[in-house]
Amino acid sequence: MSGAGPETTSGGFGGFGGFGGFGGFGGFGGFGGFGGFGGFGGFGGDAFDLLTSSALITTRDGIAGPWEGALTGPEELALESSDNLRFWAPWVRASLFEFELSSRLAFTPSTGAGPKGRKVSVTVWHQELSAAPTPSANFVPLVEMKRPTMGSFRTQLDYLHSYAQLRSDRAQEITAQLGAPTAFLASIAFLHSHRTPHTLELLALALRLANLVEMRLKHALACARPHELSPQVQPMIQTPAHGTLPSGHATEAFTLARVLWAVISATPGSSYGDPAWGEQLMRLAARIAVNRTVAGCHFPVDSAAGAVLGLTLGRYLVARCTGATDTWGRRFDGTLYPADDDFDWRLLFDVKIGEPLDPGFAPPLGKASAIAASPLLQWLWQKAVAEWQAPGGRDR
Repeated sequence: MSGAGPETTSGGFGGFGGFGGFGGFGGFGGFGGFGGFGGFGGFGGDAFDLLTSSALITTRDGIAGPWEGALTGPEELALESSDNLRFWAPWVRASLFEFELSSRLAFTPSTGAGPKGRKVSVTVWHQELSAAPTPSANFVPLVEMKRPTMGSFRTQLDYLHSYAQLRSDRAQEITAQLGAPTAFLASIAFLHSHRTPHTLELLALALRLANLVEMRLKHALACARPHELSPQVQPMIQTPAHGTLPSGHATEAFTLARVLWAVISATPGSSYGDPAWGEQLMRLAARIAVNRTVAGCHFPVDSAAGAVLGLTLGRYLVARCTGATDTWGRRFDGTLYPADDDFDWRLLFDVKIGEPLDPGFAPPLGKASAIAASPLLQWLWQKAVAEWQAPGGRDR
């Protein structure tokens, strides 16, 4: 799998790279430098060098003795059991979890036609499968998006000109956020590869989910980047080679913020349930999103679309992990977004109740629907939640 995320020069938040030994977390391919692995020195990797391989050959020759054939082995593992996940390498689990999510997603353009016969909106769906031997699917709408007019984008260019004044002040933040915002999240919630490895696995999955969906929407909506509309924008970093709306950084940051807050506050009576924790995570997501406008890569409306998408995907991932009876999709109508308005996350989410808001351009989509938990994702969720509990089941 590719380690590219949405907004680096190749496409995005990169991956949960270099965090506490999980180096390259984003690509899911091998948890990069899982390296030191506690006190086992460099034994953490799967690959042996030639010296070690040669030493293993001569050691076997010296100690194995006469061949005795098969001895009594371990009992067979149960089929299709989430209990088996503990035996697999993190990158293997990541592949399983990604399949669980992506295999239930579908995409459609609208059947209506806009100017010049163009499709006017696109929709991402969840497929809820029946339990029959040959399953059938009930399609539940997750998010529908309609792009703004070109006139709205042109009006929003004024914000890019104004925000450009902050580039010198925020240059370090902007470049640090080209990769996954793990260090920024960890400055709010105590994330560490030794302390919260399953939470990091869950966040890596959230990042991948956001990337898959946002890229499909970016391709479909095909919105021009700011510096395609004015030669004076002159972004301070390289603009990624894909559409501007929805913002990938905004999508991923709000997905991660909502999932992380849900995990740390999942224990009943947890002090992490205090809205102050959610407030800080949402502020962080918003700052990351706005920094992309400061850099000259995104319009404010891109961040609004990304926030709607990210908050929706965050809730969806939690629903796939825990099950839900009242999951709502969201609609983002770019034609209703006030062209002269900046991005304001508080119009989209109420931290006190932990629910999305509709400022007029992001109403609920469809009706409240039930989504069954995936046993595999439920295993990961329970492991992650347990990392935020002290012995005895209370939060720490």
